[in-house]
Amino acid sequence: MATARASTAHFLLILLATLLCAAAAASSWDGREPWRCERRCEDRPRHQRARCVQECREEQERGGHELGRRGEGSGDERESESEQEQESRRPYVFDRRSFRRVVRSEQGSVRALRPFHEASKLLRGIRDYRVAVLEANPRSFIVPSHTDAHCICYVAQGEGVVATIENGERRSYTVKEGDVFVAPAGAVTYLANTDGRRKLVIAKILHTISVPGKFQFFFGAGGRNPESILSSFSKSVQRAAYKTSNERLERLFGKQDKGIIVRASEEQADARSFRDLAEHDVRVSLANISAGSMSAPFYNSRSIKIAYVLDGEGHIEIVCPHLAQGGESEHGRRGGRSERRSRRGEEESEESEEEEEAGQGYRTIRARVSRGTAFVVPVGHPVVEVASRGSNLQIVCFEVQADRNEKVYLAGANNVLRKLDGAAKELAFAARAREVDEVLDAQREQGFLPGPEESGREEEHQGRRGRQEREREEEEEEGRRGRGRREELAETFLRLATGRL
Repeated sequence: MATARASTAHFLLILLATLLCAAAAASSWDGREPWRCERRCEDRPRHQRARCVQECREEQERGGHELGRRGEGSGDERESESEQEQESRRPYVFDRRSFRRVVRSEQGSVRALRPFHEASKLLRGIRDYRVAVLEANPRSFIVPSHTDAHCICYVAQGEGVVATIENGERRSYTVKEGDVFVAPAGAVTYLANTDGRRKLVIAKILHTISVPGKFQFFFGAGGRNPESILSSFSKSVQRAAYKTSNERLERLFGKQDKGIIVRASEEQADARSFRDLAEHDVRVSLANISAGSMSAPFYNSRSIKIAYVLDGEGHIEIVCPHLAQGGESEHGRRGGRSERRSRRGEEESEESEEEEEAGQGYRTIRARVSRGTAFVVPVGHPVVEVASRGSNLQIVCFEVQADRNEKVYLAGANNVLRKLDGAAKELAFAARAREVDEVLDAQREQGFLPGPEESGREEEHQGRRGRQEREREEEEEEGRRGRGRREELAETFLRLATGRL
């Protein structure tokens, strides 16, 4: 009997422990269940409820992803490390997948490249800059906002109207493909796509001034989506600031829910002027490289080039000494073994610093580029941009630190090496100055040259023409020899005939 009671008590203890564990697990899961979170959203102001519910659902999705990752962490870590290693081989090139969508709506989007210093330590010199692309559908409107970054914009496609409010003055002007404009940090800016058929596409760089490499949009005018910064103040402050009732404030800040880019009617746009880029020390230019052609090899003496491919296909080559010396031992910012490997690489780099020698090797970064690709060319790094045979290659170039910058060409009629004096050429190339000049002076074009394939065909054509000319000369020589032999035989025959007579 006692044994039966002991066994029953033991069973009850196990059952109680099981129930307690289940309750704890349920409580933990309930914290992530969207309906509990959404219930708490009912206590928020009406215009903030939709945003609150959306955040609850996003939190739920993140929780599910985290649970899924627990069982496959090692695989993700290997994939992450493999991705880092692949990217570290090309730290200056970013394809379309490298952009993050920071604004999304039915009428358009804004995509931004991640901060440069997070991508590679070789890009820390431009850590204050970001690249972004705005795409707005026909007849759409981007609601007023300000940012904590200066925005230098290039209109890649379409046309529209831009308005800025700065120092209490509103300016509005029309922009079209090829135009450049600046939206200063803190200035309220808004724009509209006035074209009824084409998207408005604007490529831009943002010069961040608050947190290096980070920027934020602040929407004064808005509602629930985008949420107005004004609605984040307490109700009492709002009532005092606007001298009006809660009901009217609710109606004003609770209507807009279409997103940052909304549809506009044909009548809702206007026009005029431009700002100078000099105060931002940025130069903007467009390179349109014809199909099959290439830019002559060159480097920038002072500026860092941030480029974005607008259209076409091709490839680029950037010559970098840092990678050849193991200077890129850290890529990305994620933790775990990659960070330990990074620190170990930095220590090894420091230990071998005394052994490094200038001019003992370079690494060439070769990459295919197409629409949506971004790439960076650091100061002094030679670069070549080659267009494919099938299409022109259009690149918008933002040159940061552009004041007193010089584009130095290494080939072509304006080749800087041609300026060397004779003695310098002979000593540097260990060849006669005349031999050096024959090579450096052969290319008579400058700036943009026939590409490798075009040059190859031209060389083949010239070689074929040369062979034909040599064959013709040999035939003529053979003909001359034949005529001389016939004439010699004729003279001999005449002498013999005359002697017999």
